Amino acid sequence: MVAATGHGNFGHVVQFYGHEEELADRVAVYLREALDDGGVAIVIATQAHRRAFEARLTGAGADLDAAIDRGAYLVLDADEMVRALMTGDRLDGDAFEAVIGGLIRQAGQDGSSTRPVRAYGEMVALLWDEGLVSAAVQLEQMWDRLGERHPFSLFCGYPADAVIRDGHLNAFAEVCRLHREVLGPWPGDSAAARSAAARSAAARSAAALGATRTFAFYREAPAAARHFAVDALPRLGAADLADDAALVVTELAANAIVHAHSGFTVDLAARPGLLRISVRDASPAPAAPAAAALPAAPLHGLGAVDALASRWGVEPLGPAGKAVWVELRRPSR
Repeated sequence: MVAATGHGNFGHVVQFYGHEEELADRVAVYLREALDDGGVAIVIATQAHRRAFEARLTGAGADLDAAIDRGAYLVLDADEMVRALMTGDRLDGDAFEAVIGGLIRQAGQDGSSTRPVRAYGEMVALLWDEGLVSAAVQLEQMWDRLGERHPFSLFCGYPADAVIRDGHLNAFAEVCRLHREVLGPWPGDSAAARSAAARSAAARSAAALGATRTFAFYREAPAAARHFAVDALPRLGAADLADDAALVVTELAANAIVHAHSGFTVDLAARPGLLRISVRDASPAPAAPAAAALPAAPLHGLGAVDALASRWGVEPLGPAGKAVWVELRRPSR
């Protein structure tokens, strides 16, 4: 098990399971606790998994008919939800907010009071299994952002052996990073998978001195990156640089989406006297040194970044892509 850092009132757990029975046993306990606590249990799963969960809940004494009548047990079909949230091979953020966000908000309300909400979801696993790995990671990020606004817990399930096939170890590590707790067994009992999860845990620990988040390739990613940076800066003692940092992060993120055609990772590090911002994408740097590799048009795009930065440049990462870094000077404290 790998424990992760907190996400406020949002509990986000992932289970990599080797056997269907193992998943059903653990999810049933998770859902039963919600029902016993006077809360709401939400299940977004395939029909086979829903039947397995409900058989165990009923066997443990849960009155599901009564729970359904009082709105405490809500069920959605994972396949139908994936189709409802997808436009082509892209996730629709507005659809997610309307359908899933609306469901979470309504479930947590009980007249004038609130009630605890626990959700189980496997849409991410279905996306991954269809080869839409980037969309699966993007959906995990959407859940994370929803958890920043509403208190609830989310349990995600992935078949263990499916998540590291076809060389998706980096995406697997990102899935681990996005969860507060990671439950085994490890995929294929793979040393590579263990290493990827350990790197993700180390990155979370190191992030206590800064802030890091990876964003999938989608239209709203630059805006999401800007919100992430603005929210993180007060914790880093750099709220005074919020406006400049927001512009820099937005421009670098837009560069990754529009020109590199890839997802990206934003790293923020506050040091005495400066804030360092780095945005890594998957497109290799052009064959030119430092900032000259990305020419800056005055007062537009990277030109605006150039005007704000005390220093900036490009770090080639070989076939893995590049990192564009910017240093913003801070007043002495």
